[in-house]
Amino acid sequence: MRRRGGVWLVFLVALGLGGCALDPTPTAVLHVPTVTGRVPLDVAYDLSYSRDPGGDAISYRLDFGDGSDAAKGTTIDVVLHHTFQVPGSYRSVLTITNSRGASSSADIVITVSDEGPPVGIEVGETAPDFTAHRTDGGTVTLSQLRGEVVLLEFWGVWCPPCRASMPHLQELAREFGARGLVVAAVSTDASEQTVVDFLDANGYRDFVSIWEPGEKAGSPLTQLYGVASKAVGIPRTFLLDRQGVIRYVGHPNSLRSSDVEALL
Repeated sequence: MRRRGGVWLVFLVALGLGGCALDPTPTAVLHVPTVTGRVPLDVAYDLSYSRDPGGDAISYRLDFGDGSDAAKGTTIDVVLHHTFQVPGSYRSVLTITNSRGASSSADIVITVSDEGPPVGIEVGETAPDFTAHRTDGGTVTLSQLRGEVVLLEFWGVWCPPCRASMPHLQELAREFGARGLVVAAVSTDASEQTVVDFLDANGYRDFVSIWEPGEKAGSPLTQLYGVASKAVGIPRTFLLDRQGVIRYVGHPNSLRSSDVEALL
């Protein structure tokens, strides 16, 4: 089954149990937000959703599929990181086993290339690059933020739903800023000073503040990201992984801390 912002794979293997299950097998769940990208590709494997129906202790083995040593452990509530250095397709396999010897597995294919995913504005595509004006002076280029997780937010002081969603973005910036999250807020207001005054008045100092005027008429940047039309509009959030690949698109209030944390 699929979950926005990542891929979930569940495969339950019955081990010769007949009739009523007196010895239920555990369920292996492998949540992998990033399944494709350019080398070197860091992949986070979240094992914490694996369960044993009887509450038994679980051990795990995660084979990354690239010939490196498998990861092993007895604490399932973990997120394991592995970096793929060579282009190719790799089948990663998680096997969990309880103390009674019952086991199950889940697997996922990780695809790594020299070029990475095509450029676009949908989940799984590489976010279009741009250089824009910062309200604190100078410019910012999106591709120069590679290596960080980027939350790209399109908003405006003139937009009431945008103002209402800013506290949530501030919470994410403060919670994960030290771990590699950059919140880049693209304002579409007609006046740059309006943006600066609003951010200062509300204590929003953890953002990379970008100003590109346009309001409802749109601007080159909002058109590039498809948020200038009435059908889409703002606020609109794009969550990019460390490779610059889009992992979430939608309303900022629907973005959860767990979606961000899975990419860090």
